[in-house]
Amino acid sequence: MRFKIFFLLLIISNNSLAQFLEPGISLGLNSYSGDLKRGYSLQSGSPGIEIFNRFNISPHQSFKVSYKRGKIKGKEVIDDVLSNNRNMWFESKFSEFSAKIEYNFLDYFDEVEKENFTPYLLFGLGGTIIENITSRDDKLSKNKKLILNIPFGMGLKYLINKQFSLAIEFEIKKTFYDEIDYLTGANTKDIDNITGLNFNNSQKNYQYGSGNNNDFYYFTGISLSYIFYRIPCPKNSAPFNSIY
Repeated sequence: MRFKIFFLLLIISNNSLAQFLEPGISLGLNSYSGDLKRGYSLQSGSPGIEIFNRFNISPHQSFKVSYKRGKIKGKEVIDDVLSNNRNMWFESKFSEFSAKIEYNFLDYFDEVEKENFTPYLLFGLGGTIIENITSRDDKLSKNKKLILNIPFGMGLKYLINKQFSLAIEFEIKKTFYDEIDYLTGANTKDIDNITGLNFNNSQKNYQYGSGNNNDFYYFTGISLSYIFYRIPCPKNSAPFNSIY
């Protein structure tokens, strides 16, 4: 299935959209922030893999479609009474499709300036199929959920022999979902309309979190891609100082 998706990304190219294609693969670590852990860190990071294809529209702009797969896990990191009593950990797995625009600050394809690197920014839209598989020692099943994510981030590309692109990338995924970590709770932003109070008052239940904020997840990785150049006809050839 994964290879079928990869070849699909290769064949959806269109000459009116891109000057040349750039398929590749990324390896890295997935991490998350939510009710168990705030902010970015690689603590409890899990391996992830991404296959992608870039459509290089101009020297500074690229359109990237990708398929990413991996796991996300986390555990209590705050040392307080609630965390000690809750003693929560989880593991989830996900599959993600996304489309992103990348902006290269430098024209690292320019054959005159001889720039062979560029920092870049990325922004896009994605869909994630998330499935919680473990909550503490409990095995979970049949809880797949399709959620929307907004990926954004930054990276650094390095061009090798005008044919390979090596990149280091940090990507943030803003989600609209609060149960990647299998925890949620009361939303108290509107004090006159509190929602999410579903616990049973007849027994103590420490397995809850905050319903005020949705979860984030992150990908920190390194990628290698191969550039397929388009060879133009002589009468329509690109300017001498650029491959475009």
